[in-house]
Amino acid sequence: MKEGSLVAFTLLTQAAVGACWAALALQLGAARAGVPERGAVQILLVAFLAAVAGLAASFLHLGRPSNAWRALRNLRASWLSREILFASAFTAALGASALLPLVGLASPFLRGFAEGLAAVFGLALLYAMTMAYRLRTVPAWDRATTNASFLATTLGLGALTSAAVLAAGGGVRALPGLSLARLGVAGLLAHLLGV
Repeated sequence: MKEGSLVAFTLLTQAAVGACWAALALQLGAARAGVPERGAVQILLVAFLAAVAGLAASFLHLGRPSNAWRALRNLRASWLSREILFASAFTAALGASALLPLVGLASPFLRGFAEGLAAVFGLALLYAMTMAYRLRTVPAWDRATTNASFLATTLGLGALTSAAVLAAGGGVRALPGLSLARLGVAGLLAHLLGV
């Protein structure tokens, strides 16, 4: 189960980061078009749940989950330690951006700040995750294509997650729904083809 939990962590986290970015893109597109934005809060909530599930799965990968806090002791030298730090920070910021509007505590500034912070931590997480796989001892992984593959998977899973959330809420007829699904399929195809 250890490898399965690592795969679950990676894919759920990538989907969460991609969905976070997609929600921000939807908000930006709606603001530019002068139309009301629909579905971003729901996408952020689903992304938050995926991030929490990913972190929970990562604990199953550890030999002794009670010692997980020690992973942060090697931030200077270990991409794995940085990955854990950024995964935690991303999940916290994403949780704030998803939950504050639901409880009525989010001013536009606070909501934007939390969403922007989640997007930045998501980018840092994706980079740290990629660098954890770029090992000199595995030449096939120590290439720029590894970074491109992780990015394509993140964009693809995020777009598909967002399209599914919009479809569940009846928002696919809105401008971005089908475009997100197409982007998701294109991203996943790019990953599979090694582009």
